[in-house]
Amino acid sequence: MDHTQKIQEMTQVIVDYMVPEATVEVMEEDGMVKILIQAGEQAPAIIGRHGDTIRSLQKILEVACFNQLGTRVELVVNVNDYREKQVERLQNIALEIAQKVREQQRSMPFRGLNSYERRIVHEYITHNHPDLTTYSSGEGRFRELVIDLQSASTHAYNEHDAAPTSTDEES
Repeated sequence: MDHTQKIQEMTQVIVDYMVPEATVEVMEEDGMVKILIQAGEQAPAIIGRHGDTIRSLQKILEVACFNQLGTRVELVVNVNDYREKQVERLQNIALEIAQKVREQQRSMPFRGLNSYERRIVHEYITHNHPDLTTYSSGEGRFRELVIDLQSASTHAYNEHDAAPTSTDEES
């Protein structure tokens, strides 16, 4: 049995405990295992409030895969195209904030994002708004992504330093 089939079986067992009818499909692309769950109207039970449950499911599956396969598996769980809708929603909000940054000529925070969401916004701004930059500020629950004018900020704060550091790596 190959590892994608084993991952599919593990995922299906867990999902069956969560909702009565859902299908699981697992595929591997570029070293990333993608787990696609179709749950119809029951999708919110797997996604959870603000995506908390889907993130937890993903963490559980990462641990289970490591224990069953003996190696770290990079995977992403998607339910009823939730991830695509999440990316689109984040990009729309980032666009609104980017426009306000330009209009008001000052940096603006994008609060309440987890690390995955901060990376999505960072990549969107980097690729679509060359006059703007992003960096993370704060720690733990209070970590936020800041969108700023490129010329106004050439430095970012990382979680380990109190002083500015290079924006080469956003955490």
